[in-house]
Amino acid sequence: MLRRMIAGTAIVLLAGSIGAAQTPKPPAPAKPAPSEETPAPKAPEPLAQPVNIKLEVTITDQTGPGESSKKIVSMIVGDRQNNSIRTNASVPFQVEISPGHMGGTSFRDVRINVDARAILLKDNKISLGFGLEYIPQSPSPKEKSSEAAAVGTASLNERLGLILESGKPVVISQAADPTSDRRITVELVATILK
Repeated sequence: MLRRMIAGTAIVLLAGSIGAAQTPKPPAPAKPAPSEETPAPKAPEPLAQPVNIKLEVTITDQTGPGESSKKIVSMIVGDRQNNSIRTNASVPFQVEISPGHMGGTSFRDVRINVDARAILLKDNKISLGFGLEYIPQSPSPKEKSSEAAAVGTASLNERLGLILESGKPVVISQAADPTSDRRITVELVATILK
C-alpha cells in the first residue's frame, strides 16, 4: 500500500513537472526601438571663460537715393551669458485726412531691441546667437517725398546664429521693405576684450 502511494505520488509529481515544462513561458519584454530609447545625458556645458565681448550693431535704413539713417547699438556680453537691450519710444505724427490736408496728431511706438548670447571658440572666433527687433520712425510729412511716404511702418525682426571673427565687421543681413525701395542693412562687429 505504501508502495502504491509512493508510486502514485511520484507519477503525480512527474506529470506536474512534464506539464510545467510544456507550459509556455511569458514572452520577454520587447526592447524599445532606437527612437524610443532614453537619450544619453548631455555632457555638461564648459564653464564660461572670464572674458567679455563687445558687440557693435549698426542699422542702416535707406530709402531711395537720399541720405540713409544710421542707428548704433553697443553692448558688452560675457562668455556664455545672455544679454538684452530694450529701447522704446512713442513718437507723434500728423494724420493725413486727404491729400495735402493734415488732421490731428497720433502716436506710434518705435523700438530697437537686441538680444545676444556669445560663446568663445578657438582661434579668435565667437559663436553668437543674435536677435534684433527694429521698428523705426517714419519720416515726417514735411521731410519726406511722396515715394518715401509709401514706406509706412516697415519693421525688421530677425534671429540669427553666427560664427564671427574678433574685430572683423560683417554685414549680417540686408532686408528689403515689401512695399517700397527701402533697405535695412545690419552690420555687426564682435570684439574679444582682453
